[in-house]
Amino acid sequence: MTGSERPRLAVAAWIAVVTLSVWQLARTPVIADLSAFLPPSATPTQELLLEQMKRGAASRLLLVALGGASEERLAAASRSLAAELRASGLFASVQNGEDESLRADREAFMNYRYVLSPAVSAERFSAQGLRTSLESALGELATQPAGPLRALLPRDPTGELRRIVERLPAAAPAQREGVWFSADGARAMLVAETVAGGFDALAQQRAIERIHAGIPNGLNLEMSGAGVFAAASRAAVERESWLLSLVSGTLIVLLLLRIYRRPRMVALCFVPVATGILVGIATVSLAFGNVHAITLGFGATLIGEAVDYPSYVCLNAAPGETMRAALARIWPTLRLAVLTTVLGGLTMLLSSFSGLAQLGLLTMSGVLAAGLVTSEVVPVLAGRGPVTERVFSVPAPLERGILRLRAWSPVLWLLVAGGAVLLYAERNRLWEDDLHAMNPVPEHLKAADRELRRELGVPDVRHLLVLRGKDRESALENAEAVETKLDELVRRGALRGYDLATRYVPSQSAQQRRIASLPESAVLRKNLEQALAGLPFQRGVFEPFLRDVEASRQRGPLDAEKLRGTALGIKLQTLVLPSGQDWVVLVPLYGVADGQALGDELPVFDLKAESERLLAGYRREALRLTGIGIAAIVIALALGLRRTRAVLQVMLPVSLALVLTAAVLLLAGQRLTVFHLIAMLLVMGIGLNYALFFDRPGGNTPLYALLVTCGTTVLAFGTLAWSSNPVLHAIGLTVTVGSAAAFIASAALARK
Repeated sequence: MTGSERPRLAVAAWIAVVTLSVWQLARTPVIADLSAFLPPSATPTQELLLEQMKRGAASRLLLVALGGASEERLAAASRSLAAELRASGLFASVQNGEDESLRADREAFMNYRYVLSPAVSAERFSAQGLRTSLESALGELATQPAGPLRALLPRDPTGELRRIVERLPAAAPAQREGVWFSADGARAMLVAETVAGGFDALAQQRAIERIHAGIPNGLNLEMSGAGVFAAASRAAVERESWLLSLVSGTLIVLLLLRIYRRPRMVALCFVPVATGILVGIATVSLAFGNVHAITLGFGATLIGEAVDYPSYVCLNAAPGETMRAALARIWPTLRLAVLTTVLGGLTMLLSSFSGLAQLGLLTMSGVLAAGLVTSEVVPVLAGRGPVTERVFSVPAPLERGILRLRAWSPVLWLLVAGGAVLLYAERNRLWEDDLHAMNPVPEHLKAADRELRRELGVPDVRHLLVLRGKDRESALENAEAVETKLDELVRRGALRGYDLATRYVPSQSAQQRRIASLPESAVLRKNLEQALAGLPFQRGVFEPFLRDVEASRQRGPLDAEKLRGTALGIKLQTLVLPSGQDWVVLVPLYGVADGQALGDELPVFDLKAESERLLAGYRREALRLTGIGIAAIVIALALGLRRTRAVLQVMLPVSLALVLTAAVLLLAGQRLTVFHLIAMLLVMGIGLNYALFFDRPGGNTPLYALLVTCGTTVLAFGTLAWSSNPVLHAIGLTVTVGSAAAFIASAALARK
């Protein structure tokens, strides 16, 4: 290939790659499923709970409150909204306490009371057992207002329905005008279960918009739930992605215009940036089939990094020198700088977080594309004219101040030593392992969620009992076996209460035993006649009871399918779940006095402690991956610099900068997460650029070039640090502090 053919081929290849990237982006779905940034599970139980967080029935619940009007108007709005939502197809169930919505639940309890009540036995339907129940009912009728009892007694003289209700959790919304209301009567309350999973932000947004559309003018609407949080986070990420990219890009353009004073040169500097972003996002799309909204926001970081490469070339050019000639002089060092930054994304690429893996692939492919475009395309586009006819120089006071940093290197060592002591002293609180602390949801939304849950009787549960079985039936049998122990713990005050799935659907074996204990119609009638002898009940009043018992014998057991679409069905979905090849029953425990002591008696699962173990496990993985990334960077430096001392000279300031960065973050009140840890490797890749150019073999790099490249990096990542998203904020803040620290350390320890 001749010297004149290579530039044309490079430009043609660049145009083809950019065109294909644009084509790929046009057909790329952008997702906002926040579960991509949840830690991966390490145990079957963790896998189960993470799956429930993403797509379980509890994650699909939207809590709705209507206010700002009279009780009559709010009740009417509640009924109208519930009807519209049920007809929309977006909701599996909508409950607001009205008779229509709860009729199926009441019918299920009434029709299946003889398989649901634990008191059902053959003795209960004997003549003596029936006599005892009837005498007890007479005593209640004589001593208290008994309207409901009088109406129910002909169908349920043994009181099975009451026993079922007494075993259910007591919390329930107040009821006014036939629908659910808050305790003060100021808000009508609804619970809607979406068809889509709670972390599917786009689908949740559609459901939320449908709720908004069904609210009459003049009413106040308040909503909460995992879907509300997911939709709010998605909107914030999308808004911030564009805003942060625009702000950082504008600031960098203004800076470069101030420096070069030639729009054409500024445009050339952004050619690698645009190419890197396009190629990076297209590569993520090809590898994952989609691009996360947070990945798009992270693309703003490529602006600050990729714009540095042509800046290094331009600001190293002597007056009258062409860009190609300047590139030829500094390319060995620039190539190594590009490679170390690419390797800085290795930890994210290998991460078990699919979201972080996208960020890593974006970084590595985008930076590599930007480096290649700087090497092969930008010199062609720049032409044969000189880059500049003037000398780029730093103002004398600033230059003297930076040069004096070398005299202050002992202070740097003292600061690093102090930072290391601080990190060691605070090692027990250095890492943030609380998943809730990393939640991007604003505090006012969390407070609203707690309030709505309290009003609707939907408690936040920290402790769970997890019971497994090889199939659904064995899991339910295991749940029934532990009920006696749980009742004992309640009596002892070890916990306030619990919710058990077998209260809604017992195991088939338990139901069959109860059905078998129901006597045949003729036998029951005979026993009832004996029991009624001498009692003041009218003849024939208990015919409904006789019919219901026979119907229960014929109807058979209750199963989950018969409760589909009811409030009981929703609750059952949250408590009995498939888990891999097994089934599990989750038993929420309320008011646990001592979780550790309780765990000694039962397999209790502490959600907070387990989430901390989950994050700690991933942190250990991230540390291992960081070690791999550092090893890859050291190997690349060794191959490029070919001298051990040179490698140490380049690595030393970056290592000191990492210690200083961690200490500064801790002093600023930031406990480190896995996102800070991963950002440290980006700091290493960027900081190595400064160290390499401060000690570039074969010549000095103008201080002006290093200041400008540091400034563009700080501008790009500094804007990212303003993000409300914890992933983007942690990475932006860490890299901003780290880049500044790496520049200062590199200047202080530079040999030239």
